[in-house]
Amino acid sequence: MAARFVALTFGTLLLAAAPAWAKEPAAQTSARDEAPAADETLTLKKGAKQVLTVPGLSRVALGDPSVADVRTTGKDGVELSALAKGTTTLIVWGGDGKRRTYRIVVDG
Repeated sequence: MAARFVALTFGTLLLAAAPAWAKEPAAQTSARDEAPAADETLTLKKGAKQVLTVPGLSRVALGDPSVADVRTTGKDGVELSALAKGTTTLIVWGGDGKRRTYRIVVDG
């Protein structure tokens, strides 16, 4: 058991000591795995809120709920709340079926 612990600790230290410039080989991804290109970037401070107006709002999708929270406010509104430093993607669909993609950046 102790040998296993030592091996795991040593392995963790080796990974942590890897140079910052070292990169993993690029993994093959399909178009489905990639985030959609953003139509607009919204930058918010942690704790801030912003309301977006989407005529005929029909659907909402948020990439990382630990970075931001989203809730609907009536039939045409989306309230975005910045929770933690990071980046996520918000996609909203309007009544015309068109989707709009937002890159959400939350500063600490």
